[in-house]
Amino acid sequence: MGFVRNIKYFCGKEYFETDLFELADMRERGRKIRKPKTEKSSVDQKRRNKKRAERKLLQEIMTNFTRADIFQTLTFDKEHQPTNAKEANKEFHNYIRRLNRRRKKIGLPPAKYKGVLETKSGKYHFHVVISGGISRDEMEEIWGKGLANARRLKINDKEIMQKLVKYLLKESRNEEKFKSRIISSRNLEKPKVTKTDWRFSHRKLVELAGLTDCAEVWEELYPGYAFIEAESTFNELTGWHITVKMSKKEGET
Repeated sequence: MGFVRNIKYFCGKEYFETDLFELADMRERGRKIRKPKTEKSSVDQKRRNKKRAERKLLQEIMTNFTRADIFQTLTFDKEHQPTNAKEANKEFHNYIRRLNRRRKKIGLPPAKYKGVLETKSGKYHFHVVISGGISRDEMEEIWGKGLANARRLKINDKEIMQKLVKYLLKESRNEEKFKSRIISSRNLEKPKVTKTDWRFSHRKLVELAGLTDCAEVWEELYPGYAFIEAESTFNELTGWHITVKMSKKEGET
């Protein structure tokens, strides 16, 4: 006899995701199911991998950043343009050290950041989500190697945040090269994850799979959260899998 697992991801104070899916083997309860790796991913598998990467990055950003933080693009002027990725990363980490000295001086904790190093026409630049608290003009002065365009993070607009995540991952087709260009501070927190079994029956899971556009259903199941979107998919081997995205309702603690 199988059971339905409900995994919840609490990403900071304002964002929440949950998965509902059925596990057929009781022995798998409490364990992560590992599927055998294949030599080459199919087109569909690559699509799923990319979607999984986007979801993981969105969860990480929502867990660690707020509307007070910023999305910043750092470019190099002609005088400071590095000749390779190692040089570029060195300049970025020097920037973070200077920035953190300034933050410490005014009583702020070390900056959190998550982003990527990119190359266009042989020129390096960074796209990074980074802690706010210092004016954008001052951050550009601290960078001092070129332009430091910045805008407030629209953390409450999940559509914009999803586009931002896709933008950050746009060069991920070359997976190994992409991994080497990810920049991430060590003080990032992970989402709080909880797992619950047996709350939903197989019949209820099937019913909910057809109600992914009914906000009131999900808001009743998860009180205190406002519905954003839900998606259900069916696999002949594993059955239904539902993913729901929600945000904390205003006034809720």
